[in-house]
Amino acid sequence: MLVLTRRLNESILIGDDIEIKIVQVRGSGDQAVIRLGISAPKQVTVLRKEVYDEVVAANRQSVQVEVSIPSELLKAVLSSADDADQAPEEPVKPE
Repeated sequence: MLVLTRRLNESILIGDDIEIKIVQVRGSGDQAVIRLGISAPKQVTVLRKEVYDEVVAANRQSVQVEVSIPSELLKAVLSSADDADQAPEEPVKPE
């Protein structure tokens, strides 16, 4: 991780087209709050990390759907699969 020190109205550049500027500093020490300005092309998505993390967690949760199969259906499917494995294959007669 690159760690930089910047003062009010100073910027950093990421590539040729993304600029991050310190626009306000309030407080000091652990209670300091910094306001950043970000200039980037419209096709670049800029998100706060906590919002991104929430979206990723919600997407993962929506994919993890619990499926309940009735026991009778499960037995029938397994029995059918066992019968198919044990049944001799009948030759296919050409017409």
